[in-house]
Amino acid sequence: MKQFLFVLLLFTIFPTNTFSQQLSLEGKVVDEHNVALDGAHVHINNRFVLAGEDGNYRIGNLKEGEYRISVSYIGFRTLDTVIPLAENAVVNFKLTEDTAALEAILLNGSTRRRSSENIEKVNKEYLQEQFSGSLATTLERLPGVNATEIGAGASKPIIRGLGFNRVAVTENGIKQEGQQWGADHGLEIDAFSVEDIEIIKGVGAIEHGSDAIGGVIKIINDRVPEEGFSGEVIGLTKSVNNTLAASTNLSLRTDRFFYKIKATGSEFGDYSVPTDNIVYLSQNIPIYNERLKNTAGKEVDLYGQVGYLGEHYKGTLSISNVYFKSGFFPGAHGIPSINRVQDDGDQRNIDYPFQRVNHLKFINKNEWFFHNSNLEVILGFQNNHRQEWSRFHTHYAGQVAPEVNPDLELNFDLNTYDAQVKFSKDFHENHTTGIGAQTQIQDNSISGFNFLLPEYSRINQGVYATHSYQVSKNINLNAGARLDFSKIEIEGYYDDNLYRYLIRRGTTEATANEFATRSTDTNRDFTNINLMAGALFNFHKNWDFSVNTGTSFRLPTAIELGANGIHHGSFRHERGDPNLDAEKGYVFDTKLNYRKKSFKASVSPYLYYFENYIFLNPSGQFSILPHAGQIYQFTQSEALLTGIEFDFSTVIAEKWHTQFTFEYLYNRQVTDNRSRNFPLPFTPPVNGFFEVGYDFLQKSNTFKDTEVFANSAFAFEQDRIAQNEEITPGYQIFGGGLRSNLEIGDFKATVNLQATNIFNTKYFNHTNFYRALEIPEMGRNIQLMVKIPIN
Repeated sequence: MKQFLFVLLLFTIFPTNTFSQQLSLEGKVVDEHNVALDGAHVHINNRFVLAGEDGNYRIGNLKEGEYRISVSYIGFRTLDTVIPLAENAVVNFKLTEDTAALEAILLNGSTRRRSSENIEKVNKEYLQEQFSGSLATTLERLPGVNATEIGAGASKPIIRGLGFNRVAVTENGIKQEGQQWGADHGLEIDAFSVEDIEIIKGVGAIEHGSDAIGGVIKIINDRVPEEGFSGEVIGLTKSVNNTLAASTNLSLRTDRFFYKIKATGSEFGDYSVPTDNIVYLSQNIPIYNERLKNTAGKEVDLYGQVGYLGEHYKGTLSISNVYFKSGFFPGAHGIPSINRVQDDGDQRNIDYPFQRVNHLKFINKNEWFFHNSNLEVILGFQNNHRQEWSRFHTHYAGQVAPEVNPDLELNFDLNTYDAQVKFSKDFHENHTTGIGAQTQIQDNSISGFNFLLPEYSRINQGVYATHSYQVSKNINLNAGARLDFSKIEIEGYYDDNLYRYLIRRGTTEATANEFATRSTDTNRDFTNINLMAGALFNFHKNWDFSVNTGTSFRLPTAIELGANGIHHGSFRHERGDPNLDAEKGYVFDTKLNYRKKSFKASVSPYLYYFENYIFLNPSGQFSILPHAGQIYQFTQSEALLTGIEFDFSTVIAEKWHTQFTFEYLYNRQVTDNRSRNFPLPFTPPVNGFFEVGYDFLQKSNTFKDTEVFANSAFAFEQDRIAQNEEITPGYQIFGGGLRSNLEIGDFKATVNLQATNIFNTKYFNHTNFYRALEIPEMGRNIQLMVKIPIN
């Protein structure tokens, strides 16, 4: 740890140069449609800067004379010119799109294809406008993206029916860790601190490795801010659980350095549901005042970043900490209990049982830019400390509560160290090659009065190469290969309390020893080779078509290999299999795009095949643990997954805008016994979203850029269910709202008022974590967000 922090410190000692203040050159970098090119490189002699979000750039401390300037941006032809400078000058650059550039959807209104990968892009403004409680649920309006919700403040993303450890989430190049322990916790990322997001669907495992089998959510939080001091303050309130939240994002940029500080605090109460009764394990459990008891929570997030821009170098050091605490609904934690759901008169307290998570993260990202190549080195450290608390209880006579933290049921403390390097070079104007290497080391320790997962350590190493070739004006090809090595060591665990319990019940000594060995020492090595290829065809000025195919993989997690215990948070006894193989898949992904002026449409069919998909299967064997019920065994099976996504948007008469997304997904297990070919668990139903809005073009002195909108989300009945799942009825809910920029004198603010589930409809989400408990989705919610810029 000390060596790692020392290396991290060395990478953050940035060189500095001092220049006398003389002349400056500034301007804007745009494309042929005058759309700002955020992040464009502007090189002048041995120096460079990055264009900001609005395309603006500025280079100061220049002397009088002639300067050679090179302006470049991925997907556009590089512009080289010579400019004489005798006084402060404003020079704008317009770049021409390269036909090899591939289109990615930018939901803030512009479109450009930059890669044959199936990519969706959203910016900070979209995330703030569509914010719905967590990062994953905010992204649900994108085609093919769903979420598994865990209460009111946490959720996990699902891409094309693949979620949990099958979706890699990265921040500034470092993969977010902490998803190894099950479904009952979220991503531990502050949605208000996110600057930009790229969602890669289909072939994503070449550069990102394990866990990218379903896709990649790339969080980009190292944008260079505008010069000077800027920022914003956000206030949020929600009626469904009486949320009160505030967030601030501040930045300061000088000639070479930039700094960011972000902070978010939120507190919410028990959330309302449109029902007064649920049925769990055949027992009726009342819901008093239509509030789900003990689902209150709070979150405190801090983020800091310092960056440096050198002559050929950009470096950032980011430090973040996410603290989250929320209650579990007590009526379904372990054995159903009516007594524990009695109204306590306090909707904001967090009582037992509850979860508490603290995620600390350091990321040091370094980039060196040259004329036709660049080098990237990223170092990362994460500490993910997750706890589940419950009043001490024992199913064994004689078990004594621990002296320290007697009510701590499960405690996981995961340290992750990352190091990666990537080199990219344009060997020819039509050829670009990238090579990279990655190393990750993990160590997890456990404690608590219950047992679910043993201690383990893991080392992952991977090398990869990618190549892009522009065949002609309208055809671009790309390919990649990756080799991975992984080693995991799981420590054995012997349960003395269980042994004595079984002996007292008359079990033989041999049988008691067998079952008391909850986990055996396990050492496994994994090797994977993956390939991918893709192509883009611009066959018409308004049409393009991309196709990608390849392989992907996922390493089995420690809980899949070594779990053996009652997981109250998941409502079952989970048992791993130390003999599981790495999950391997094959993917074929296509996308057809049409764009003409404000009319945009895309359709994306896809197909996945898995040799050995890992899932929890009801074993038909009852657990020997007291009050545990049936054992759910991690097992493997061949599986097939296919579907299609559709996205459409247009603007009518400059005032009306519409958006429509639709998703159909089909999957099943593939076994020798066709009667056992069940669908895969947590499969989203056929679903869609529709919105129509009206923009008031007339501007008043107070309200500007005002928009009103109405929308609807719907899902068909999900009757294709996995073992032990329930059929989920279809539903349709409605919402609407108002957005406007408010100006009163020098005061400016953006107001976003929206309502969801207006008619307080009782419905169920098949992918919701609480679906198994017959708990419906949240009731009517009115949300107000106010954003105040700081200049």
